[in-house]
Amino acid sequence: MRCLLAVLSLLAAPALAQETSALIAERGLAGARTQLLAQAPSADRDLAIAATRFLGGVEAAFQARHRIGATDPLVPLPLLGATLPPNPDPQPMTADFVTAMMRDLSQAMQDTRDALPDGPATLTLDLRDLWLDVDGDGTRGPAEDLAALSGLPLPEGPAVVRFDAADIHWLRAYTHLIDGVATLILAFDPEPALAHRIALDAALAEQFAEPPGQMARAPNFDMQARAFGPIVDRVAVVIQTLRRQPDPALTRAAGDHLRAMVAANRVFWTEVAQETDNDREWIPNDAQQAALGFALPPETGSMWLAILDEVDQALAGRLLIPFWRFAPGHGVDLAMWLDDPRPVDVTDWVQGTAALPYARPGLTVGRDNWDRFLNGFQGRAGLYMLLLN
Repeated sequence: MRCLLAVLSLLAAPALAQETSALIAERGLAGARTQLLAQAPSADRDLAIAATRFLGGVEAAFQARHRIGATDPLVPLPLLGATLPPNPDPQPMTADFVTAMMRDLSQAMQDTRDALPDGPATLTLDLRDLWLDVDGDGTRGPAEDLAALSGLPLPEGPAVVRFDAADIHWLRAYTHLIDGVATLILAFDPEPALAHRIALDAALAEQFAEPPGQMARAPNFDMQARAFGPIVDRVAVVIQTLRRQPDPALTRAAGDHLRAMVAANRVFWTEVAQETDNDREWIPNDAQQAALGFALPPETGSMWLAILDEVDQALAGRLLIPFWRFAPGHGVDLAMWLDDPRPVDVTDWVQGTAALPYARPGLTVGRDNWDRFLNGFQGRAGLYMLLLN
């Protein structure tokens, strides 16, 4: 009887794995993951678990923002730049808000990589089933669809994608990209800058709580403060954070993640190029069609790999970053900064004095590969850069 039950569980696992999309639609990411963890181990199950861990990390970051009412775009970065549903009753922000969010996000990306199967696997998802519980109430709201939150355009009707062996490397690459950005933010430690902002908010609240007195006849800037104050606060937090001494161990770790992103992307595009099927593809080769209906320019893989190769060489210091005031044949050594970082004073970097310690002669990154990519995608280049990572 025990052997029979084991055989039945193995036979049921692929069928249950195919229901991952419906599980997410009905129970959310956490509920689907709990159900998947109860299934018999298989490569397909592990890929489904990895997908829920990845999206769960994004969901947790959105929930952290929603709790404090930070629902407008904060800065133009992944996760921080998305518009979220409003929160009518936000909690006060704490100084460790960004630090905690980035640490949790980094851990979620590591958990995703740990869950990825070593061998081939498939996962079929209808992207219309996917949603993020942004407000944490356990129910799906009209503004919590993944497509709406991510800005991913979907075709009419079902948007079914069959993620296959190559896409495992795409997901691994994306975890390293997000982990690299999160680690770089942690390297600068934004907590003190956010503490200054919180102290300013408290002082301003005390001012407005006092009777206006005679000074009420002075010009009233309340409208301007409400309109521009949050923007000024965000810019100030970024500038103040960049002025801090970065942690060299974390800047080096961020560089390692970005190099791992490039390595995983190379494997992904190598495997995509070898595919001969055409089954609901996520990112197709030149002989396939995308399940979501978008058309990639011919040789997209080679164009993107050429850009990633330059990124890899810049991270290793073999190519230099061109600087607007440097003579031809001179540039900024990014690898040198990642290994021995200094605070980033925006004014000094724009002027050039802060760039001098990292300047050296050598071959700089050119425009040819970027121009080829931009011309191929025309006005859609930014969206597809996020897709291709």
